[in-house]
Amino acid sequence: MKQVTSQEAARPDQVGTFTVSRAVPNAATQAIGPIILLDHLPVRTIASGAAPAPDGSFAHPHRGIATFTYVLEGALTHADSSGGHGTVTAGGVQWMKAGNGIVHDEMLPARFRQEGGRLHTFQFWINLPAKQKAELAEYRPVPSEDLPDVLLAGGKAHLKVLLGNYEGEASPIPTYAHEFIWHVRVEPMGSARVALHPDLSVAGYLPVQGAMVGGTEVAAHTFFELGAEGAEIEIVNPTAELLDVLLFGGAPIDETVVMAGPFVMNTEEELMQAYRKYQSGKYGEITYQPEAV
Repeated sequence: MKQVTSQEAARPDQVGTFTVSRAVPNAATQAIGPIILLDHLPVRTIASGAAPAPDGSFAHPHRGIATFTYVLEGALTHADSSGGHGTVTAGGVQWMKAGNGIVHDEMLPARFRQEGGRLHTFQFWINLPAKQKAELAEYRPVPSEDLPDVLLAGGKAHLKVLLGNYEGEASPIPTYAHEFIWHVRVEPMGSARVALHPDLSVAGYLPVQGAMVGGTEVAAHTFFELGAEGAEIEIVNPTAELLDVLLFGGAPIDETVVMAGPFVMNTEEELMQAYRKYQSGKYGEITYQPEAV
């Protein structure tokens, strides 16, 4: 049985107009396998007509990583300079391989702005191997119904495969370093045992309420890392509410990492090149579709 070796409370940070809880990196951990960032936007109620129409001011570049967004509640629209466009609603995910450079924007879709509602999302940054850093950008939205949902032994919990695979069930999104992201939901007063690959780094995050993880109490809004020993983890929900847990990890990429702002490359020269190409306009511009604005 794996045990919790460290835990850190997520810290507040500002992303555009939203205050997020940054779980990775933290004081104890810079990366979990290839996953180098996790931002959590806690539940936020958007009043009808309160959110302004997007104006492109949040558009920004990336290179050398894949971004992975999970919409637990609400909806988000994506647009990018490679022509990628899509809207993801509750339970769905969107993956963007920035590759050799892209400009993208994430915004509230028109219907959500008009009607209002609850917004609750997560964004991961996944480092790419050098080969994929040189590839063309790619965007892929996946609705909730196309993501496998596995009933765990005992019948008290489900595991939704957002990225990677679990017991033969796989997300349709590509992976490069055995990375995985799972959403585990444990019934009130229930427990779950989740099988884990013994050779992959594994961590988790509790976005809403606390739980017992491997016999250790972990509070809400807290990142936890698991040790190398063991091949499964037990999660116990001691409350009368449904428990949400994100488990994620993968294999480390054995390459030098040089990171600054939205770019993650392998050398300082590559990093400078990424900035020069962006500043010279070589990442292109976004053509917004009418429904995005």
